[in-house]
Amino acid sequence: MAGAATGLGDQATLAKIDKLRELNVGAIIPLPQLIVVGDQSSGKSSVLESLTGFSFPRATGLCTRYATQITCCRETQKSVIISIIPRPDADEALKVRLLQFQRFITETDNVELASVFEEANLAMGIRIGANTEDVSTGAFSQDILKIEINGPDQDHLTVIDVPGIFRVPTPGLTTESDMALINNMVKSYMSNRRTIILTVMPCNVDIATQEILKLAEAADPTGVRTMGVLTKPDLATENATKDAIISLVQGKRSILKLGYHVVKNRSADDNNSAVADRLAAEQAFFTAPPWPSIANRCGIASLKLRLRDLLMHISKHEFPHVKSEIERRLLQYKTALDGMGPSRFDQNSQRLYLGKLASKFQTITQAALNGYYIGDKILNATPTLKLATRIIKLNEVFSDIFWKRGHKQHFGIKWDDEGETSLGPGDIIEQPCDILFSKYPELDGIITTDDYRCPEPAKGPILSYITEIFEANRRPELGTFGGTILATVFEEQSEKWEPLVLSHISKTIILVHEYISQLLSELCLEKPVREQLWDTLLIDRLSDAYRGAMDHARFLLAIERGGRPMTFNHYFNSNLQKKRSERVTESLKAMAVTINNGFTNDGKYVPVGKIDKHAVDKDNKQQTCEDILDTLVSYYKVSRKRFVDVICQQVVSHLLLEGDQSPLKILSSDLVMSLSDKQLEAIAGEDAESKSQRQVLKREINSLQAASKVLRA
Repeated sequence: MAGAATGLGDQATLAKIDKLRELNVGAIIPLPQLIVVGDQSSGKSSVLESLTGFSFPRATGLCTRYATQITCCRETQKSVIISIIPRPDADEALKVRLLQFQRFITETDNVELASVFEEANLAMGIRIGANTEDVSTGAFSQDILKIEINGPDQDHLTVIDVPGIFRVPTPGLTTESDMALINNMVKSYMSNRRTIILTVMPCNVDIATQEILKLAEAADPTGVRTMGVLTKPDLATENATKDAIISLVQGKRSILKLGYHVVKNRSADDNNSAVADRLAAEQAFFTAPPWPSIANRCGIASLKLRLRDLLMHISKHEFPHVKSEIERRLLQYKTALDGMGPSRFDQNSQRLYLGKLASKFQTITQAALNGYYIGDKILNATPTLKLATRIIKLNEVFSDIFWKRGHKQHFGIKWDDEGETSLGPGDIIEQPCDILFSKYPELDGIITTDDYRCPEPAKGPILSYITEIFEANRRPELGTFGGTILATVFEEQSEKWEPLVLSHISKTIILVHEYISQLLSELCLEKPVREQLWDTLLIDRLSDAYRGAMDHARFLLAIERGGRPMTFNHYFNSNLQKKRSERVTESLKAMAVTINNGFTNDGKYVPVGKIDKHAVDKDNKQQTCEDILDTLVSYYKVSRKRFVDVICQQVVSHLLLEGDQSPLKILSSDLVMSLSDKQLEAIAGEDAESKSQRQVLKREINSLQAASKVLRA
């Protein structure tokens, strides 16, 4: 790749990426960057000095303890600005303190630099020396030291130096955990898909066994973004070693697509030589055999040019993707933060949060009861929340089953349905509850958990049973019967009412309970708040409401089945007269004659003279039992229709759906206003995990918003 001077547009792109890195955007999304990695004593610091022109202080104990970002910028005045970029998870107090650290240097004096680095170490809480008593300090830090080098001779280049890996802890200085921290830090930087990895290794070692190269290969298996930098070629004295290096640089046994480059370090004792002197010495060294054969891959000057071009290429290529990823991630984090609701740090904010939740719950529930599903996207998108539709369907099936199967025995060979067959199909389709009763164990002991399947009525004859009851309970009245006989027969004939009603109310409760639970999950996305709200506030009140509905259903059953049969509905007498008329009509059919008068259709008629002679030979008991049957049939119809309506109106509609004490009305603004401060904190107070998550989201949103402004500038 041919080197070329970077234009103003290119410099602006690189400067924006550097600014994004300062905003800690790199901790959120990968940024284009160059990193320098290597073992301790691999010559990494000397490579950085040659690349940047910045001479690191060589005081004892000042080896790299943190990632160092070195940025070279072309400016008219020479200066060095040293500052600290706080770690991504730094709290506000630490962040403010670290950002306040800033030092300006015009002359890079080793003593002054050493003093600045010591101050930076203290600011980052780094332990210097064998001091094991201060547990608040560590040997390494995840903060980033930023060194900005300005001058008229500088070209824009940013490299990141990460601490050198080491294999054996130093007693009193480093520990096993420090070693793991550094390895993880190095791996983290390497894993960035937009990172160019410079692996620094000395020439006098077996390259194939170098751990840093293995780490790079794990992060970049294809080798497309890894370059090897070989240092200390002057220590490779054997010809075989030199030949191996030449072969490696020529790519004969290398998998690195970016290849290898050889540079010569200054010696460990060289503390005073100028940069120009070191460059001249390096050039002179590489003129000697065998290095001229790889001249384009030798020396710091060609390495610097190649790295600048590589960084520019990857930055320009990835910059549009970085911009789109920042916008996408910003939207994602804002959505997540909105889903958490407003911050709930005190009782007022907690009460406001729950109040809005309750208000939204009631608004949607009212729409669900009115069947206005299109008015809310949650109802429109979730079929199981269409409460009115599900309840109507359940009531219709209940009414149909009650009509066709609710009586224990058929009343006779012919059953007058009063035209009710027009209300639905002849065959009953019993709808089982589509929610498992076991899904809500908190309802055990409140509802009946058996899915009752109502059997067909027995074929009878019911008149035989009425006769048995009459004989066992007859009183001295002649031609009449006591009220207890009708009550006894009616209670026996309606014995399936109780399991039918309790099963229906149980299914209704399940539907209501499912609705409340599911809608709460849709509206309250924070699981801890939802669970506290459910367990500590709602479940006991819901259970009381459900028990009240079941108890009222049993009360209505006791009134309708256990009391004295009673009605003031004229429909009862109309039915009774109709049944008696049917019996007379049936007995007169044998006396009918056919008359053909030539004017009307032939028909059967009963002469008036025969009617007064009509009589049916029945004993008193048979006549009375037939009267009981006629009365039972007439009263059963009135009672059934009345009872089904009362159950659906009082228990289902009033107690479970729309009444003031309905379970759907429990989560309300009134309930929220009645909560004590302690209850508010227990339910809506943010736990440590939620607070931490909110802080992380806010911090990253702030970073991304600032990044978005940088990109638009």
